[in-house]
Amino acid sequence: MAQLTKAEYFPISPLILRPDFKVPFDIFLRHDDSYVLFNASGRTLTKAKRKELALAGIVTIYLDKRSRKLYHSYIQANLIDLLEDESISLAERAQAWTNAASALSQELFETNLPGPAFKKRYVRFQELIHSSTSFLKSPAPLKNLARFIGKGYGTYHHGISTMVYAVNLMQEYKFEDEDVLACGMGALLHDIGQVGMDEELLNADPETMGPAEFQAYAMHPLIGVRVCANFDLPVIATNCILFHHERVDGKGYPTQATGEEIPLPTRVVALCNRYDGLTRNRPYSRAIKPFDALKALTDDKGLVEPDMIKRFIKLLSRAEIV
Repeated sequence: MAQLTKAEYFPISPLILRPDFKVPFDIFLRHDDSYVLFNASGRTLTKAKRKELALAGIVTIYLDKRSRKLYHSYIQANLIDLLEDESISLAERAQAWTNAASALSQELFETNLPGPAFKKRYVRFQELIHSSTSFLKSPAPLKNLARFIGKGYGTYHHGISTMVYAVNLMQEYKFEDEDVLACGMGALLHDIGQVGMDEELLNADPETMGPAEFQAYAMHPLIGVRVCANFDLPVIATNCILFHHERVDGKGYPTQATGEEIPLPTRVVALCNRYDGLTRNRPYSRAIKPFDALKALTDDKGLVEPDMIKRFIKLLSRAEIV
Protein backbone atom coordinates (compact mmCIF):
# COMPACT_ATOMS: atom_id res chain seq x y z
CA MET A 1 0.00 0.00 0.00
CA ALA A 2 1.14 3.56 -0.61
CA GLN A 3 2.84 5.25 2.31
CA LEU A 4 0.99 8.13 3.90
CA THR A 5 2.89 11.09 5.22
CA LYS A 6 3.39 11.66 8.94
CA ALA A 7 0.72 14.36 8.98
CA GLU A 8 -1.92 11.92 7.75
CA TYR A 9 -1.92 9.82 10.92
CA PHE A 10 -3.15 10.50 14.42
CA PRO A 11 -2.02 8.71 17.60
CA ILE A 12 -4.14 6.82 20.12
CA SER A 13 -3.43 4.54 23.07
CA PRO A 14 -3.80 0.79 22.33
CA LEU A 15 -5.56 0.45 25.69
CA ILE A 16 -8.50 2.40 24.26
CA LEU A 17 -9.31 -0.53 21.94
CA ARG A 18 -11.16 -3.56 23.25
CA PRO A 19 -9.22 -6.85 23.01
CA ASP A 20 -10.73 -9.76 21.06
CA PHE A 21 -12.89 -7.34 19.09
CA LYS A 22 -13.01 -6.61 15.36
CA VAL A 23 -11.98 -3.01 14.80
CA PRO A 24 -13.41 -1.17 11.76
CA PHE A 25 -10.17 0.60 10.83
CA ASP A 26 -6.51 -0.16 10.07
CA ILE A 27 -4.03 0.12 12.93
CA PHE A 28 -0.45 1.15 12.26
CA LEU A 29 2.83 1.18 14.16
CA ARG A 30 5.39 3.88 13.62
CA HIS A 31 8.96 3.00 12.67
CA ASP A 32 11.11 6.11 12.32
CA ASP A 33 9.17 8.14 9.73
CA SER A 34 7.30 5.16 8.28
CA TYR A 35 4.04 3.54 9.32
CA VAL A 36 3.58 -0.23 9.22
CA LEU A 37 0.22 -1.99 9.19
CA PHE A 38 -0.26 -3.89 12.46
CA ASN A 39 -3.93 -4.91 12.37
CA ALA A 40 -6.15 -4.61 9.30
CA SER A 41 -9.69 -3.31 9.31
CA GLY A 42 -12.16 -6.08 10.11
CA ARG A 43 -9.52 -8.22 11.79
CA THR A 44 -9.80 -9.11 15.48
CA LEU A 45 -7.42 -7.26 17.76
CA THR A 46 -6.60 -10.22 19.99
CA LYS A 47 -5.38 -10.19 23.57
CA ALA A 48 -2.17 -11.73 22.26
CA LYS A 49 -1.64 -8.74 19.96
CA ARG A 50 -2.33 -6.33 22.80
CA LYS A 51 0.18 -8.23 24.94
CA GLU A 52 2.69 -8.11 22.11
CA LEU A 53 2.45 -4.31 22.11
CA ALA A 54 2.83 -4.14 25.88
CA LEU A 55 5.91 -6.39 25.90
CA ALA A 56 7.49 -4.25 23.21
CA GLY A 57 6.86 -1.12 25.28
CA ILE A 58 4.60 0.38 22.60
CA VAL A 59 2.21 2.86 24.21
CA THR A 60 1.05 4.62 21.03
CA ILE A 61 -0.52 3.26 17.87
CA TYR A 62 -1.70 5.20 14.83
CA LEU A 63 -4.78 5.47 12.64
CA ASP A 64 -5.15 6.91 9.17
CA LYS A 65 -6.82 10.31 9.54
CA ARG A 66 -9.46 9.17 7.06
CA SER A 67 -10.62 6.71 9.73
CA ARG A 68 -11.32 9.41 12.30
CA LYS A 69 -15.12 9.19 11.97
CA LEU A 70 -15.00 5.40 12.26
CA TYR A 71 -12.81 5.76 15.35
CA HIS A 72 -15.25 8.23 16.96
CA SER A 73 -18.17 5.88 16.24
CA TYR A 74 -16.21 3.00 17.73
CA ILE A 75 -15.45 4.97 20.89
CA GLN A 76 -19.09 6.03 21.27
CA ALA A 77 -20.29 2.44 20.90
CA ASN A 78 -17.83 1.11 23.47
CA LEU A 79 -17.58 4.10 25.79
CA ILE A 80 -19.28 2.60 28.85
CA ASP A 81 -16.94 -0.40 28.90
CA LEU A 82 -13.99 1.90 28.32
CA LEU A 83 -14.85 4.27 31.17
CA GLU A 84 -15.26 1.36 33.59
CA ASP A 85 -11.97 -0.30 32.58
CA GLU A 86 -9.59 0.58 35.40
CA SER A 87 -6.66 -0.93 33.49
CA ILE A 88 -6.84 2.20 31.33
CA SER A 89 -5.44 5.33 32.92
CA LEU A 90 -7.85 8.07 33.94
CA ALA A 91 -6.11 10.46 31.56
CA GLU A 92 -6.71 8.15 28.61
CA ARG A 93 -10.32 7.53 29.58
CA ALA A 94 -10.86 11.27 29.99
CA GLN A 95 -9.40 11.93 26.55
CA ALA A 96 -11.55 9.20 24.99
CA TRP A 97 -14.66 10.69 26.59
CA THR A 98 -13.72 14.18 25.40
CA ASN A 99 -13.17 12.90 21.85
CA ALA A 100 -16.57 11.20 21.83
CA ALA A 101 -18.32 14.23 23.30
CA SER A 102 -16.61 16.59 20.87
CA ALA A 103 -17.63 14.54 17.84
CA LEU A 104 -21.28 14.39 18.92
CA SER A 105 -21.55 18.00 20.04
CA GLN A 106 -19.94 19.29 16.85
CA GLU A 107 -22.74 17.55 14.96
CA LEU A 108 -25.30 19.19 17.26
CA PHE A 109 -23.92 22.65 16.54
CA GLU A 110 -23.96 22.34 12.75
CA THR A 111 -25.65 25.22 10.96
CA ASN A 112 -28.47 23.16 9.38
CA LEU A 113 -30.64 23.54 12.45
CA PRO A 114 -33.41 23.10 13.38
CA GLY A 115 -34.55 19.87 11.75
CA PRO A 116 -35.19 16.17 12.34
CA ALA A 117 -31.45 15.44 12.43
CA PHE A 118 -31.08 17.67 15.48
CA LYS A 119 -33.42 15.52 17.55
CA LYS A 120 -31.53 12.34 16.64
CA ARG A 121 -28.21 13.96 17.53
CA TYR A 122 -29.64 15.33 20.76
CA VAL A 123 -30.82 11.85 21.79
CA ARG A 124 -27.40 10.39 21.01
CA PHE A 125 -25.67 12.99 23.15
CA GLN A 126 -28.24 12.54 25.91
CA GLU A 127 -27.44 8.83 25.93
CA LEU A 128 -23.72 9.64 26.11
CA ILE A 129 -24.20 11.88 29.16
CA HIS A 130 -26.59 9.47 30.85
CA SER A 131 -24.16 6.57 30.45
CA SER A 132 -21.16 8.53 31.71
CA THR A 133 -22.67 10.58 34.56
CA SER A 134 -20.96 8.48 37.23
CA PHE A 135 -17.61 9.00 35.51
CA LEU A 136 -18.11 12.74 35.05
CA LYS A 137 -19.10 13.50 38.65
CA SER A 138 -16.01 12.05 40.32
CA PRO A 139 -13.18 14.48 41.29
CA ALA A 140 -10.40 12.29 39.86
CA PRO A 141 -11.76 12.20 36.29
CA LEU A 142 -12.60 15.91 36.52
CA LYS A 143 -8.92 16.66 37.12
CA ASN A 144 -8.00 14.85 33.90
CA LEU A 145 -10.99 16.09 31.92
CA ALA A 146 -9.98 19.67 32.68
CA ARG A 147 -6.77 19.11 30.68
CA PHE A 148 -8.73 18.36 27.51
CA ILE A 149 -12.04 20.22 27.66
CA GLY A 150 -10.47 23.67 27.91
CA LYS A 151 -9.09 23.54 24.37
CA GLY A 152 -10.73 24.89 21.23
CA TYR A 153 -12.53 28.09 20.19
CA GLY A 154 -15.74 26.44 19.01
CA THR A 155 -19.10 27.08 20.64
CA TYR A 156 -19.44 23.34 21.09
CA HIS A 157 -16.07 23.17 22.90
CA HIS A 158 -17.32 25.78 25.35
CA GLY A 159 -20.60 23.88 25.71
CA ILE A 160 -18.83 20.64 26.64
CA SER A 161 -16.71 22.34 29.31
CA THR A 162 -19.67 24.18 30.80
CA MET A 163 -21.59 20.92 30.90
CA VAL A 164 -18.81 19.00 32.68
CA TYR A 165 -18.44 21.66 35.36
CA ALA A 166 -22.21 22.01 35.74
CA VAL A 167 -22.77 18.26 36.15
CA ASN A 168 -20.14 18.21 38.90
CA LEU A 169 -21.47 21.29 40.67
CA MET A 170 -25.04 19.95 40.55
CA GLN A 171 -23.78 16.94 42.53
CA GLU A 172 -22.84 19.31 45.35
CA TYR A 173 -26.56 20.02 45.77
CA LYS A 174 -27.59 16.34 45.79
CA PHE A 175 -29.94 16.63 42.82
CA GLU A 176 -31.47 13.49 41.35
CA ASP A 177 -29.61 12.07 38.34
CA GLU A 178 -32.51 13.02 36.05
CA ASP A 179 -32.16 16.68 37.04
CA VAL A 180 -28.37 16.53 36.73
CA LEU A 181 -28.76 15.14 33.21
CA ALA A 182 -31.25 17.88 32.27
CA CYS A 183 -28.95 20.59 33.61
CA GLY A 184 -26.01 19.03 31.76
CA MET A 185 -27.89 19.07 28.47
CA GLY A 186 -28.98 22.66 29.04
CA ALA A 187 -25.37 23.58 29.79
CA LEU A 188 -24.18 21.89 26.60
CA LEU A 189 -26.79 23.70 24.49
CA HIS A 190 -26.76 27.03 26.31
CA ASP A 191 -25.16 28.86 23.35
CA ILE A 192 -26.97 26.96 20.58
CA GLY A 193 -28.64 30.27 19.69
CA GLN A 194 -25.28 31.57 18.49
CA VAL A 195 -25.24 29.12 15.59
CA GLY A 196 -25.60 31.08 12.38
CA MET A 197 -24.89 34.45 13.99
CA ASP A 198 -22.44 36.76 12.26
CA GLU A 199 -18.92 35.54 13.01
CA GLU A 200 -17.61 39.07 13.47
CA LEU A 201 -20.23 39.62 16.17
CA LEU A 202 -19.34 36.37 17.95
CA ASN A 203 -15.64 37.24 17.88
CA ALA A 204 -16.23 40.61 19.56
CA ASP A 205 -16.00 41.23 23.30
CA PRO A 206 -19.57 41.64 24.63
CA GLU A 207 -18.30 44.13 27.23
CA THR A 208 -17.07 46.55 24.54
CA MET A 209 -19.94 46.17 22.05
CA GLY A 210 -22.02 49.14 21.03
CA PRO A 211 -25.75 49.14 21.93
CA ALA A 212 -26.92 47.79 18.55
CA GLU A 213 -24.28 45.07 18.50
CA PHE A 214 -25.05 44.00 22.05
CA GLN A 215 -28.79 43.95 21.39
CA ALA A 216 -28.22 41.53 18.50
CA TYR A 217 -25.83 39.39 20.54
CA ALA A 218 -28.13 39.33 23.59
CA MET A 219 -30.83 37.61 21.51
CA HIS A 220 -28.95 34.29 21.47
CA PRO A 221 -30.62 32.82 24.61
CA LEU A 222 -34.07 33.48 23.10
CA ILE A 223 -32.97 32.11 19.73
CA GLY A 224 -31.59 29.03 21.47
CA VAL A 225 -34.90 28.30 23.16
CA ARG A 226 -36.68 28.73 19.84
CA VAL A 227 -34.26 26.34 18.10
CA CYS A 228 -34.96 23.68 20.74
CA ALA A 229 -38.69 24.37 21.11
CA ASN A 230 -39.85 21.32 19.15
CA PHE A 231 -37.66 18.76 20.87
CA ASP A 232 -39.29 18.31 24.29
CA LEU A 233 -36.34 19.46 26.35
CA PRO A 234 -36.85 19.18 30.12
CA VAL A 235 -37.86 22.45 31.77
CA ILE A 236 -34.52 22.58 33.58
CA ALA A 237 -32.63 22.38 30.28
CA THR A 238 -34.79 25.06 28.66
CA ASN A 239 -34.30 27.37 31.65
CA CYS A 240 -30.53 26.89 31.44
CA ILE A 241 -30.56 27.97 27.79
CA LEU A 242 -32.84 30.96 28.36
CA PHE A 243 -31.39 32.33 31.61
CA HIS A 244 -27.67 31.49 31.50
CA HIS A 245 -26.75 35.20 31.28
CA GLU A 246 -28.98 36.27 34.15
CA ARG A 247 -27.43 37.49 37.42
CA VAL A 248 -28.79 37.43 40.95
CA ASP A 249 -28.32 41.23 41.13
CA GLY A 250 -30.73 41.68 38.21
CA LYS A 251 -28.14 43.08 35.81
CA GLY A 252 -28.19 40.11 33.43
CA TYR A 253 -30.26 39.43 30.33
CA PRO A 254 -32.65 38.79 28.64
CA THR A 255 -35.18 39.24 31.52
CA GLN A 256 -33.18 40.95 34.30
CA ALA A 257 -34.43 38.31 36.75
CA THR A 258 -33.06 38.48 40.29
CA GLY A 259 -32.13 36.09 43.10
CA GLU A 260 -34.41 33.09 43.53
CA GLU A 261 -36.31 34.03 40.37
CA ILE A 262 -33.41 32.33 38.59
CA PRO A 263 -33.66 28.54 39.15
CA LEU A 264 -30.69 27.02 40.98
CA PRO A 265 -29.61 24.75 38.06
CA THR A 266 -29.59 27.84 35.84
CA ARG A 267 -27.42 29.72 38.34
CA VAL A 268 -25.08 26.70 38.25
CA VAL A 269 -24.81 27.00 34.46
CA ALA A 270 -24.34 30.78 34.68
CA LEU A 271 -21.39 30.31 37.03
CA CYS A 272 -19.82 27.47 35.02
CA ASN A 273 -20.34 29.40 31.79
CA ARG A 274 -18.51 32.38 33.21
CA TYR A 275 -15.67 30.28 34.66
CA ASP A 276 -15.05 28.49 31.38
CA GLY A 277 -15.18 31.79 29.52
CA LEU A 278 -12.41 33.14 31.76
CA THR A 279 -10.19 30.04 31.52
CA ARG A 280 -10.57 29.52 27.74
CA ASN A 281 -8.79 31.39 24.96
CA ARG A 282 -11.28 33.54 23.08
CA PRO A 283 -10.79 35.63 19.93
CA TYR A 284 -10.97 38.75 22.14
CA SER A 285 -9.22 37.53 25.31
CA ARG A 286 -6.54 35.16 26.57
CA ALA A 287 -7.31 32.47 29.11
CA ILE A 288 -6.43 33.15 32.72
CA LYS A 289 -5.40 30.60 35.33
CA PRO A 290 -8.09 28.84 37.41
CA PHE A 291 -7.01 30.61 40.62
CA ASP A 292 -7.32 34.02 38.96
CA ALA A 293 -10.66 33.08 37.42
CA LEU A 294 -12.05 32.03 40.80
CA LYS A 295 -10.83 35.29 42.32
CA ALA A 296 -12.62 37.21 39.57
CA LEU A 297 -15.81 35.25 40.25
CA THR A 298 -15.51 35.86 43.99
CA ASP A 299 -15.06 39.58 43.38
CA ASP A 300 -18.10 39.68 41.08
CA LYS A 301 -20.66 39.96 43.87
CA GLY A 302 -23.78 39.98 41.72
CA LEU A 303 -23.30 36.92 39.48
CA VAL A 304 -24.45 34.17 41.86
CA GLU A 305 -24.72 33.75 45.62
CA PRO A 306 -21.43 33.43 47.59
CA ASP A 307 -22.35 29.93 48.80
CA MET A 308 -22.41 28.60 45.24
CA ILE A 309 -18.97 30.05 44.54
CA LYS A 310 -17.65 28.43 47.73
CA ARG A 311 -19.04 25.06 46.64
CA PHE A 312 -17.46 25.49 43.22
CA ILE A 313 -14.08 26.35 44.73
CA LYS A 314 -14.24 23.26 46.97
CA LEU A 315 -15.19 21.13 43.97
CA LEU A 316 -12.20 22.32 41.92
CA SER A 317 -9.90 22.02 44.94
CA ARG A 318 -10.85 18.35 45.42
CA ALA A 319 -10.08 17.80 41.74
CA GLU A 320 -6.74 19.57 42.23
CA ILE A 321 -7.55 22.10 39.52
CA VAL A 322 -6.67 25.09 41.72
